[in-house]
Amino acid sequence: MSTPGTARLEYGDDSFEIRCFSHSEEDEKSGNPYNCSFYMSVNSGEFSGKSPCCECDYTDIKELITQLEDLIDFKADEAVFRELSYDSIIRFVGDGCGHITVSGTIYGDAKIQSLCFEFMTDQTVYPSFIDELKRL
Repeated sequence: MSTPGTARLEYGDDSFEIRCFSHSEEDEKSGNPYNCSFYMSVNSGEFSGKSPCCECDYTDIKELITQLEDLIDFKADEAVFRELSYDSIIRFVGDGCGHITVSGTIYGDAKIQSLCFEFMTDQTVYPSFIDELKRL
């Protein structure tokens, strides 16, 4: 299990993690779409990267949860999460047989560095990841 403020998807040596998650209910209520801040990190094969300055609207996290639940229940083919600060994007694409490809691009501070990645998972690792997202 991940530490509080963390949601980790891990399959073999590959992983995607949201950590140090912080949500401002005050900013959300005032309509500020930058009401969540967090770090993202990816390990994909021999490559890894961290995106230290991520922000999103809390509704984006809730939408990701819904999309992932639909994906593992075979009600959807894809779930997409895009953060607002640097436009990092994570895609989860199912093949209809329980295999899910995780891919995307994350950016480092000031978009000086980037990591394009892709790795395979299967639906068995998603229930705990979704539970951790719900606790953020």
